[in-house]
Amino acid sequence: MNTLRCGVIGLGRLGYRHAANLVGSVAGASLYAVSDSSKDALFRFGQTYPSVLQFSDYQDLLALRDLDAVIIASSTTMHAPMIEDAIRAGKAIFCEKPVSLDLEEAKAIQTLVIEHDAFVQLGFMRRFDTAYRKAKERIDRNEVGRPISLLGISRDPSCPPIKFAASSGGLILDLCVHDLDLCRWYAGSEAVEIYARGGVVRYKELAEVNDIDHVNIDVRFANGFLASLEGSRNSQYGYDVRTEIVCSEGALFVGSLQDAPMQQLGPKGIRVDTIPGFLERFAQAYLQELECFVLDVLGKKKPSVGVEDGVAALELCLAANVSLATNRPVTIPK
Repeated sequence: MNTLRCGVIGLGRLGYRHAANLVGSVAGASLYAVSDSSKDALFRFGQTYPSVLQFSDYQDLLALRDLDAVIIASSTTMHAPMIEDAIRAGKAIFCEKPVSLDLEEAKAIQTLVIEHDAFVQLGFMRRFDTAYRKAKERIDRNEVGRPISLLGISRDPSCPPIKFAASSGGLILDLCVHDLDLCRWYAGSEAVEIYARGGVVRYKELAEVNDIDHVNIDVRFANGFLASLEGSRNSQYGYDVRTEIVCSEGALFVGSLQDAPMQQLGPKGIRVDTIPGFLERFAQAYLQELECFVLDVLGKKKPSVGVEDGVAALELCLAANVSLATNRPVTIPK
């Protein structure tokens, strides 16, 4: 197999980006088909990419014998059923996080992956961002000593649509899951305790769907590594994602508020443009995670980010939600 023929399920903002990347930006891959339950989404996609096969039912896409792989970017609640169906259809799978909103369902998917020796990569794109990856490489080369603690900031500029918030699993599962995954990655250890505190600061309508717009999370790991995380929907000034990793011989700072290396100076002071959103901040990471997916499938390698990582991150998110609800630290079972 020289070219991986791919299909994309779900043509929302992220699914559309993955599909567009597969059209001509990912070496060794081609976009063969797309699926979305929305006729409008399929029509808009077809206006730009008329040669790509379209299906309103994802099962019809999975039934294509010439299809090698599938990218799942559907609504969160459909991730696990679609992964299962794609495994049984014999496809290599890239799926956006989380695996599921239910831990037992996620573990069942993990078991199915093992039983079928299936290739399933999870979409933790920050691991593929150039700066985050360089930080990991420098830690692995012992250039800054042993990781001691992490400070993570993830601030969205606004509230997501309420319909999305109601099915996303909430702020922690939708946003903070990325920081919790990074903590495991950098710590090289598993969490033993988590404590979350937060609430609704600005968007009162979130309370109607049992969600919040601000949270602070403290995490302790088995090897002594500590993490302090903030997740917010209230950064009116732009998309603000930054991480500090303090080590025994130095520190690593990742991220910047500034979008482009340009400043405007005038009598009222200095003005800089901030990053507008996640698609702009992690554009290269979204491309590089698909490039890695294609290379690993064609090279018959194991996924760089597997379902086991998704299960571990989900367990932390669910424990954080319990802590938030009970206002106490929660011990993570071994």
